[in-house]
Amino acid sequence: MSHGYATYGDDPEFEQEYAEPVDTTRRDLDELFAAVDGLRAAVEETDDRVRQDVADLTEKLDRGDTHRQQDRIDLLGRRLERLQQQVHALERAVRVSDGVPQADLDDVGAETRALAAEAARWDDLHKELVTKEQRARYSDEIARLPSVQAALSRCDADLLDVIGVLAATDRGTRGRGDAESRLRALTTRRRTLLDEEIPAAEAAADQARLALREADAVDARVLPQLERAERAWHDLQVRLRTRITDALGSNALLPTWFGHALGVAPPTGTSGDTWIRTAASVLAYRVTFKIKDQALPLGPPAGEGVDTTERRWTWRARLESDLDALAL
Repeated sequence: MSHGYATYGDDPEFEQEYAEPVDTTRRDLDELFAAVDGLRAAVEETDDRVRQDVADLTEKLDRGDTHRQQDRIDLLGRRLERLQQQVHALERAVRVSDGVPQADLDDVGAETRALAAEAARWDDLHKELVTKEQRARYSDEIARLPSVQAALSRCDADLLDVIGVLAATDRGTRGRGDAESRLRALTTRRRTLLDEEIPAAEAAADQARLALREADAVDARVLPQLERAERAWHDLQVRLRTRITDALGSNALLPTWFGHALGVAPPTGTSGDTWIRTAASVLAYRVTFKIKDQALPLGPPAGEGVDTTERRWTWRARLESDLDALAL
């Protein structure tokens, strides 16, 4: 010691007897809570400034310089979003440290995954069906044959009439010349019907009848499977909605991806049902395609060269649109 004598603080026996026990866990929690409160206050203050800045910028936008002011609005929005994310992260850390249970929505079990797999078959099964438009075209092909055959009957009747005119008309008269011209045209028309149009119509009608029989056979095979897929989708939605609402009711800590996409609770009013349906669909997407990403609700976006018309990506696009609508 520099002073040449011991103090109470230097006496190990004194410290052991009189020192207050330190609860490091509680201290850490207090520090986290203080950090969250401080950051929340900062966010609220920043939010007020952003609102005022947006109002000022809006007024400036009315006066011109649109691009520069819009860039500033976007920058302020990104800053506020980052602050809000930091608050959420700290709040989550505090709740985890405080022993709040965490809800693993993705761990749905084998039975629910089997339902998702069955429901996922719907699109591929539906593609096997012949559409109403295709069936209408087949019906038109079948109906065309009688109309071509009727044209031949009319042509034959017209020929008989022309032959009658020729038999009753003298050579060299104008009427006979008209009848002869009409006879040549009707003869050519009849030959075209017999050699080209009727054979083509008969072949097309035969192919259309065959296609309709095959379509009926596909319907008989596929429709029961489609019904099972539809029931599986309904049951999957019910299960996942229940899973989400149970997690909300238990006050468990929801996954990070859920908070990023949907927040921590449904909105009030009529939009609440839309919110829970969208939440269940997002979870169904994750279950169907085995998404494990804990930050991105729908997993990474499609890479280069991926066919974005595939069901996975069209479904993702619809969900992204639904989530954007909820954020409005």
